[in-house]
Amino acid sequence: MFVPYPRLDAKIAGMTRSSRRPALAAAAALTAAALAAACGSSAATPPPVTAPTTAPKAAAPTAAPAGSTPGAGGDWTSYHADQSRTAAAAASAPLDPARPLWRAELGGKVYGQALAFAGRVFAATETDRVVALDPATGAVVWSTSLGTPLRDASPVIGCGDISPLGVTSTPVIDPATGTIYAVGEVTGPGDRVSRRLVGLDVTTGAVEVSDTVDPPVPAGESQAPLLQRAGLALANGRVYIAYGGNYGDCGDYHGWVVAVNEIGAPDMRSFEVAANGRGGAVWQSGGAPAVDGSGNVYIATGNATPDPPEGGPDPELYTESVIKLSPTLQPLAAFKDMAAGGDEDLSTANPVLLPGGQLFAAGKTDIGYVLRQSDMTQVAAIPGICGSDPDGGPAYDRSTNRLFVPCRAGGIQVVDLTRRVVAGRLPGANGAPIVTGADVWALRYPSGSLHEYAASAGTQVQSVDVGPVAPFVSPTSAYGLLLVPTVDGVTALAGPSGVHLPAGG
Repeated sequence: MFVPYPRLDAKIAGMTRSSRRPALAAAAALTAAALAAACGSSAATPPPVTAPTTAPKAAAPTAAPAGSTPGAGGDWTSYHADQSRTAAAAASAPLDPARPLWRAELGGKVYGQALAFAGRVFAATETDRVVALDPATGAVVWSTSLGTPLRDASPVIGCGDISPLGVTSTPVIDPATGTIYAVGEVTGPGDRVSRRLVGLDVTTGAVEVSDTVDPPVPAGESQAPLLQRAGLALANGRVYIAYGGNYGDCGDYHGWVVAVNEIGAPDMRSFEVAANGRGGAVWQSGGAPAVDGSGNVYIATGNATPDPPEGGPDPELYTESVIKLSPTLQPLAAFKDMAAGGDEDLSTANPVLLPGGQLFAAGKTDIGYVLRQSDMTQVAAIPGICGSDPDGGPAYDRSTNRLFVPCRAGGIQVVDLTRRVVAGRLPGANGAPIVTGADVWALRYPSGSLHEYAASAGTQVQSVDVGPVAPFVSPTSAYGLLLVPTVDGVTALAGPSGVHLPAGG
């Protein structure tokens, strides 16, 4: 089913938090008009779009719960479902992926996970567009532009393999305020590049927040070589945004995490990796920072640039490390992978918070580390992870106490945390997996086959072709659907019982 997207360009460039409120009603009206003109008979008629009031939304919560699973309604509001990044959801209805329920062609590649909230599906594209879809049909409900993407990255940045370059990370939704946040690479006069955080009303797509969120790079350096690849995190009333470099590691750049307030003035806080050198990307193959119950933030970093000598340790400050940051991004504790040298990059996956106050991280040394969250000391080192670079966020199955780690050359590595050993490799997929009940689901990129495995038996149940997908992509489980990001939009697969919307959805 082809679902066109409306030609709507929200006029957000230059807007600030103090100026955005008067524009909301106009933006909502423009959204409704564009939908009426564009959707026509080729898509299901969306519900009417109402203009938001000028009353402020409820204040964001002061701390975000960690380790919670998607709600009973099936919502999926951030990368890998919860703040711990376990990628685990309650068992869904039986799925029959032999035939897609719908395909929404959105005019651009989708690198981040699809999200689901309040009876809608959300996706962000490399054309700098955020779109809300009807989960039953894939019809566009609203579509809002964050700006103009960078159409040809190489001449401006000096390297890179994504073009156009718009929204590359997974957005995040605040259920308390009904706002979806996304960061897009936007261009201005003279191809000047910046990163813009936009908060949109989930019901209407109206712009509520618009801030430039480039890190405070040192004097003499440019922010142009930075890439905002890691998924967004939300906690402590702030949006957390991580940065690394582009493919090819060109230019002088540092890994960064910045945080801005959801409500009121942005009050940007920041943490810089390799302040005594260069590099230390926080890219995590698209995985988001993890957040514990106290609002502390956990990230993994990459190697210094140029690459240090092989054999490790990496000499720069906080490179090749897992770092625990306070809610205001002060470093509290860190673990450095002493075996990582050269381009061995611990930031190929995000940390996963585990029960009992532990966490798991793995990088290109093919060693999985179990660490204490309290002080980041090592509990165990598990060798033999993948043998081909773990790439993408692992999934954790509490019932079997197993981790499922995606391997770049193919296969999903099973890690038995009870015995602290590798326990075989699931064939086929190489994308970041998710766990739904007793099943593991993962994609193979770039070809785009979706694989189902039995979590306890470690056997493949089925696979189905869904078409080409971007690197490191991860499916989403929501409303009885499996949602797959593709090179031109989102594909939904469902079981015989169809879509299960939450009450009121």
